[in-house]
Amino acid sequence: MANPADSLESVVIGDGVTVKGVFVIPSKAVVNGIIEGDLTAEEVLIGPTGKITGRISAKVIDVRGQLHNTVVSEKSLIIRATGKITGKVHYVEIEIEKGGEIEGTLTQAIEGTLNAASILNNGPAPV
Repeated sequence: MANPADSLESVVIGDGVTVKGVFVIPSKAVVNGIIEGDLTAEEVLIGPTGKITGRISAKVIDVRGQLHNTVVSEKSLIIRATGKITGKVHYVEIEIEKGGEIEGTLTQAIEGTLNAASILNNGPAPV
């Protein structure tokens, strides 16, 4: 069972749910629905039915669904076999399973040198 304290700082966007806006999550965001907007969290998991159209920033990003726009992963970016990213991708460490897709630009950085705020404040990436 998950630690109850962790769940207080986390959010789950369920399958069939669409939310719009700018979201700052202190801990973990699990997205099985749709986010139209920007998301910042410690850890992000996009499920197979999940889709984010906006800028995303997290230490760890695990993609099984779709991301469209600018992605900043300060530690680890994992694109699963069902995952697809379109846009600008900034990462330290990347893993792509067979079948995973990326379309756009990739920029690798050394851990601790990515400044998500400055990258994301340069405006949305053309898609």
